[in-house]
Amino acid sequence: MRFERVIRGSFRSFPFPGRTVALLLAAWFSVHAVAAIAATTEKPEKPDVVLAVGGKATLYYLPLTLAERLGYFRDEGLNVEINDFAGGSKALQALVGGSADVTSGGYEHTIQMAAKGQRLEAFVLQGYASMAVGLVKGRFAHYAGPQDLRGRRVGVTAPGSSTHMMVNHLLASANLAPEDVSVIGVGTGASAINAVRSGQIDVLSSIEPVIVMLERSGDLRVVHETYTEAGARAVFGGALPSACLYAKRSFVESNPRTVQALTNAMVRALRWLRRSSVEEVMAVVPPQYMLGDRDAYRAALTRLKPVYSADGRIPPDGAQRSLRATATNDPSVRTATNLQVETTFTNRFVERAQPR
Repeated sequence: MRFERVIRGSFRSFPFPGRTVALLLAAWFSVHAVAAIAATTEKPEKPDVVLAVGGKATLYYLPLTLAERLGYFRDEGLNVEINDFAGGSKALQALVGGSADVTSGGYEHTIQMAAKGQRLEAFVLQGYASMAVGLVKGRFAHYAGPQDLRGRRVGVTAPGSSTHMMVNHLLASANLAPEDVSVIGVGTGASAINAVRSGQIDVLSSIEPVIVMLERSGDLRVVHETYTEAGARAVFGGALPSACLYAKRSFVESNPRTVQALTNAMVRALRWLRRSSVEEVMAVVPPQYMLGDRDAYRAALTRLKPVYSADGRIPPDGAQRSLRATATNDPSVRTATNLQVETTFTNRFVERAQPR
């Protein structure tokens, strides 16, 4: 018996016995059925994700903006609603309070919450701590070190944020307490610039592009920074993993495919960022993020490009360094007895992210 099939509109004969053809057809359908099932099961459990971030327009969270603007979340079958807050602590509150599924924030928040018995897990790194503390023009006759911050009004993105943590760390290095300064939340963009220029603060702890803009205008002089290797070593003893995506451990465990999809999109954005020029990146970023000064934004992006993660992995030694730095200025972390830093992050999703 001979069987025929159509290929590209013509007939060809196959001199195979009927049983062999039947087995071949069965195998073909089986393979494609498995592939179809796999495609279905790989879909995110929760395609609609609410993500909180404190300062989306800043360069701190540039990879998040790129993943959104380049359509990488959509390619992973996700509809990500991004809610922007004045600072990282507010974004953390949204996650803890249940109004957000995932937060784009500082990795150290997972450590601080672990000390309070709340299980958060970071699953993809965007970049290392890239903050700066600067003195407002005309406010200091001289500055010898963090001890000179006593009694000053210090602007941070938001109380409890990463920029606040850096201030507390500097104070602790000079045997000062957080209460020895007045902390004021000034936001991350135009509001921070206005706080400096209107005389509301004496010191600013912030992130880019605000820092470069105020430096270039002569309104701020940076005295501590963590965006260079030497600066990070002077402040924290080395680079700290910081901007990342994290969620409640229960969410990660219940929605592994959703977390994998988020990770895939972020790793893809990191790879695109690494191989793209500054001008190519600026072409994707919304113009309003540049606060009316493209040249300053270009300078800030050029300065920070080396701090972005190459692959999204959270280095274990960096996590340990972050624990030590956080413990220096956070009593709840310092006195925690059962805090295991390895439970605050995972690289398993990054390791499964396939190049695209």
